[in-house]
Amino acid sequence: MTIKLGKRRTPVSVSVYFVGMVVLCLSLNMAEKIGLGLFFAALHELGHLAAMLSFGARPNRVCFAAAGVRIECPPGLGLSFGKEIIIAFAGPAVSITLAVLCYTAGWTDAALINLGFAVFNLLPVRQLDGGRAVYYALCRRLQEPTAANISLAVSLVVLFAMAAGVGYLSLSRGMDWPLVIAVLYVAGNC
Repeated sequence: MTIKLGKRRTPVSVSVYFVGMVVLCLSLNMAEKIGLGLFFAALHELGHLAAMLSFGARPNRVCFAAAGVRIECPPGLGLSFGKEIIIAFAGPAVSITLAVLCYTAGWTDAALINLGFAVFNLLPVRQLDGGRAVYYALCRRLQEPTAANISLAVSLVVLFAMAAGVGYLSLSRGMDWPLVIAVLYVAGNC
């Protein structure tokens, strides 16, 4: 399947892992929030896409992956590090805006879902928005290989802290599947 963005068609794919994640969430009795989650995840990604298109960049592919929608960009877009940081923060900005609007409207569950998307995506972990912003901020001051190494080290420290926290919570309160899934997702992208 393809969608038209500007004058170009962009391929859209659905990963088997996306389908697997939906099935897993359904089996864990999380069905009522899946539709909302997917809708708000799509709006989050549209924030990135709008920022990208405003700078004249076009994605290579839009992929429905294990943790939602991912916009894949061609290497060497030629954007400044500042513009890359703006694109990285555009998704969380949409999620925060939606959280405020939903909370103001009294839709607490939707506000919490959006706030969760924003906080999770702002973690300084590679492949998440916060990690991309950290990498591009470091690139403004350091050589790209050094920035990549530092951003990987930060990702691993955050991942270790997340795994330790989820392990502690699981031992003290019982298994919290959404947190376990979040840690596994982050670990799989480092």
